[in-house]
Amino acid sequence: MAAVIPHALAVVLVLVAVLLAVLMSLNREVRVPAGGHLPVLRATTGRRLWSRLAGLVVGIAASWLALTWDGLGRGAMLAAPVLGIGLLMGTLAGELAVPRPHGPIRGASLEIRRARDYLPRFSAPLAAALSLVAVVLLSVTSATASADDLGRSGRVLAMSSPDGAVRSATGPWPGWFYAWPMLAVLAVAFLLSALVTHRVVQRGRPGLDPAARAVDDAQRAHSARVVTAAYGLCVALPLTGVAVVAAGALFRQSDLAGWAAPGAFALLGVALLAAGSAVWYLAELLSRPRIRAS
Repeated sequence: MAAVIPHALAVVLVLVAVLLAVLMSLNREVRVPAGGHLPVLRATTGRRLWSRLAGLVVGIAASWLALTWDGLGRGAMLAAPVLGIGLLMGTLAGELAVPRPHGPIRGASLEIRRARDYLPRFSAPLAAALSLVAVVLLSVTSATASADDLGRSGRVLAMSSPDGAVRSATGPWPGWFYAWPMLAVLAVAFLLSALVTHRVVQRGRPGLDPAARAVDDAQRAHSARVVTAAYGLCVALPLTGVAVVAAGALFRQSDLAGWAAPGAFALLGVALLAAGSAVWYLAELLSRPRIRAS
């Protein structure tokens, strides 16, 4: 019964994310000027979509390999970030597939485009905050971790009673044994996200008429939202697991330290925030803007 609860909770969270994505899609409408022939924009939209789906398939395969890589929990921790990296790679491939302006007469727009013009105002700062929380939490758990009975450093939390008469070690504890692979994968995801965002901002426009420019801006904003959501999932999902595991270890050690139980409840709050963020980012990935001529 206990093994069924996490799966049922995951299904509920996914259903909530799908419902939220539907509501977001209904309210996310982009108005563009009427007129203008946009065949290039329609073609590039299809290329981006297929590239993202290909990246998602690669990410799913890689996450399955990650799950089978380690039986001590590291594989499960890395499955979501690996999946997000696959989606980011697909997004980058889609942006690189956007053709350069061509034809006998070509033009260039004199404008300065910045990443903050396209990154979502809520999701991007939230991803930055979650990244900071993850780094701080893993640093603290690594500093307080001990080796397990087989000598693997950073796997358990060892504590002693105030008088030193009782000593107990419990695990798993997200120490350096778990922290270094997670931090390494998150660093790769962050660098890849920055690269994709740079490409989204700096690539040339496929058309310069008002309708083409408006649709192109909407596509750039959607790509930036996909990048932010993919990176946000890379951070939020493993952070949820790390916080829950650490809270469980602190609860088991609460008899030896008075601060353990309050610390565990604080970690459960972090887990709740990270899980809610994961639902939001999944909804961001599933939602799409509707482009209509004004």
